Amino acid sequence: MKALMLAVLLALLFALLAGCAPQIPVRDPAAATRIWSILHPVTSPDRLTASFSLHVQTKKRTGRLVGQLWGYTDSVMRMDLASGTGMSVAMIRETPDLWTAFLPTENQAYQNAKAQAGLALFQIPVPFNARQTGSLLAGNLTPILPHEYDSMQGTKDGRIRFNFSSGEVAYLELPENMESMILGGRKGWTLTCEKPYALPAFPDHVLFDRYTFSSPRDGKAVLRVKSLETGGGWQAKDLNLNMPKDVQWMRITSRALNN
Repeated sequence: MKALMLAVLLALLFALLAGCAPQIPVRDPAAATRIWSILHPVTSPDRLTASFSLHVQTKKRTGRLVGQLWGYTDSVMRMDLASGTGMSVAMIRETPDLWTAFLPTENQAYQNAKAQAGLALFQIPVPFNARQTGSLLAGNLTPILPHEYDSMQGTKDGRIRFNFSSGEVAYLELPENMESMILGGRKGWTLTCEKPYALPAFPDHVLFDRYTFSSPRDGKAVLRVKSLETGGGWQAKDLNLNMPKDVQWMRITSRALNN
């Protein structure tokens, strides 16, 4: 009995000590301030065009998609997804208030106020909508992170960690040289950004070539950037979805999302 009580007391003591362990201070606070500013550029292109590949691996599907993304980063965005063989999978139009998708091979269309509901329908484990994805590729995390971080600390390997108490992102972690970046979601997902590069069209922006989304519940998706540019050869009318008059409108239900 005494041995059991001693074991319980020791366990409580270790838990208390772990909870009271001091946070590791940031080695260079000035570097942290610089990094935060870089990730929130004062000026960012209002027009964007990008192409990418997306390898998806979930419990229900595994495959490779290729995508095109274009539009105005603060209003209307278009994103087209095709299979590795070039067959159109989905044509998506997104505004701040409405997500619309057209599936050409099935002549079906979907609408929802939240883009994530549609991505879940297609079993694409990406936590961001088209506007957020475009800003992420362009090195601007303003649409993704809260305006301010709640706390900042160092890590054992010398990285800087920004913590957030609200929003979808719980923390952001990266080294001072910004050669990689990890975002941790409040729902357990992680986004690892790797292979940094630079483009003259995006001065003072840190761009990454590979983005790996991983979620214990939703699966994994690896996005690789093929091209990225400001502007593009498209016109405003190219942001519209030109669907057939006989398109069949479908509802996104909770049952559909669970299938």
